Amino acid sequence: MFTIFLLSIFALSSHAADLAVSVKERLVQPEVLRGDFEQNKQVSGFKKPLVSRGDFLVARDSGVLWRTQTPFASTLKLSRDEIVAKQEGAVTFRLSASKEPSVRMINGLLFSLMNGDVSSLGELFKIEGSVSGKAWQLTLTPRQAALGKIMRKIELSGDQFVRRILLDEASGDQTLIRLSAQNTEPAKLSKDERIRFE
Repeated sequence: MFTIFLLSIFALSSHAADLAVSVKERLVQPEVLRGDFEQNKQVSGFKKPLVSRGDFLVARDSGVLWRTQTPFASTLKLSRDEIVAKQEGAVTFRLSASKEPSVRMINGLLFSLMNGDVSSLGELFKIEGSVSGKAWQLTLTPRQAALGKIMRKIELSGDQFVRRILLDEASGDQTLIRLSAQNTEPAKLSKDERIRFE
């Protein structure tokens, strides 16, 4: 019985690894990725979702810039070391990964998501899903109890890019992010883009 259990675990792990490799093969891995987003956050107890729109910039060596244009202009910058939010050029909050271990975990998760680094997601989540032609979809369920207290699951889908992210939070809130107009040119950050990461 124990042998059958071990073989079942190995088969599941092997399937998850194969799935991660299949998805990674379909995703482009650019040094710089730009695009637009629409975010719908459905807060438990409220009828209408909170809708925001803007653009994003992912630079493999610098981090992620999430610039909301409507309903209120704001910027969220994520690097390996911190999360910084700004409104009208003023810092509204700053979280350091050295002081907040959860920041390092969240940043690692977002870097992996935006860069399509599916394999590293397996350290934090049980990965299930499917691949069909160029399309793929994944469901990530937290492995760690601490993460499970924040997130019930994450659903991802896309093709050569991540197109849709659904965050199903333990609180009952859900955030649906649709990514569009992704492009990888120019392949390097412009001078203005580098300044935005400073």
